[in-house]
Amino acid sequence: MSGRCYLIAFVVLVVATGRADAYPHFQLTTGSSQCSQCHVGPAGGGLLTPWGQDEFGDTIASGGDGSFLHGAITMPKWLQIGGNIRLAALTNDVGSSDGAEIAVFPMQLDLTLRVASGAWSVVGTVGVRGRVRSGAPDTMNNPASEVSSPSLASYVISREHYVMWRPEQTGAYARAGRYAAPYGLRLADHTAYVRRYLGFNLLEETYNLGGGWIGEDWEVHATAFAYDPLQGAARKDFGGAAMFEKQATAKLIVGASGRAGIASNNTRLQAGVHGKLWLEDAKLLFQTEVHGVREMFEGGEGNRWQLAAYSGPVFVPIQGIYTGVGYQAFAQDLKVRSVTRHSGDAWISYFPRAHFEVMLSARAQWVGPAERAYLGLLQLHYAL
Repeated sequence: MSGRCYLIAFVVLVVATGRADAYPHFQLTTGSSQCSQCHVGPAGGGLLTPWGQDEFGDTIASGGDGSFLHGAITMPKWLQIGGNIRLAALTNDVGSSDGAEIAVFPMQLDLTLRVASGAWSVVGTVGVRGRVRSGAPDTMNNPASEVSSPSLASYVISREHYVMWRPEQTGAYARAGRYAAPYGLRLADHTAYVRRYLGFNLLEETYNLGGGWIGEDWEVHATAFAYDPLQGAARKDFGGAAMFEKQATAKLIVGASGRAGIASNNTRLQAGVHGKLWLEDAKLLFQTEVHGVREMFEGGEGNRWQLAAYSGPVFVPIQGIYTGVGYQAFAQDLKVRSVTRHSGDAWISYFPRAHFEVMLSARAQWVGPAERAYLGLLQLHYAL
């Protein structure tokens, strides 16, 4: 590989200015039973509500003031500003004769603005990303795809912008614009198979007309979507998605999701279930999701069944530290076992104070009997 391979890591991860999600393991482990309690978005992710800002310092991090700029500036009620800055160091080994790649680079630069008036609000996020060379190979979810030129072509994008009507914290809501439709566990990691292969990969946020209902211990979301033709979405389809989630007990959440997408030459129907179980005494959260997919091509040739799954526990030894392991799989065709992807993950995340995070993660991936890849990533994260 050329000396420019360090750009690979930047390209794959700087586009992780995709959704600025919270981690789904904050649900239950912090005492909040619904993602919408802490986030402006009715399905979680993005800007924090005042409650979420308080939780940042009180229950997530080891302390500190979670409000905007640590409380140095008091924003008017009609205006919210947020953002994320990440730096990263990465090592990536895909079995090349040149050995593992090592890189240190800026990973994320996002700014989000919300303007509200009564029940109505407008939310928009802009960020900087790198441009990936079209037709680049995908090797094991690969940070080893090549870039379009010797220099990075960076530009400003808006991968989320919408208008929302939400009169109360609970009850009905509606929104229209570009955002990721609520689905499954809503993992923050875009390389997770349940995101990457089910329509929720980088830059696959769709233009939507959606709505739902947030109850005291349940929620439902429905979305009609169309792909974004301007920002290089790989999945060019139209359709709908839905998600239902129920807090069965104080420590158990179960849910189901479905998505139907129609493109020019194929139709994808998918559905799955997810769940979380919090064991307070052991400080362990178990979370899992599994989805089946039926992909049908024009003319009927090549129709196939697929499967995507994720499962793993999260351990919270003390406030401010989260660590976990996970296994995931994606069967591209259930009849051809040699193309099934597998991954084992391990990570630890430390929030020394509100707004600050240090995260170390590692992944081993394999396809069939021979193809292997290993990835290690250190992130330094600051949230406004």
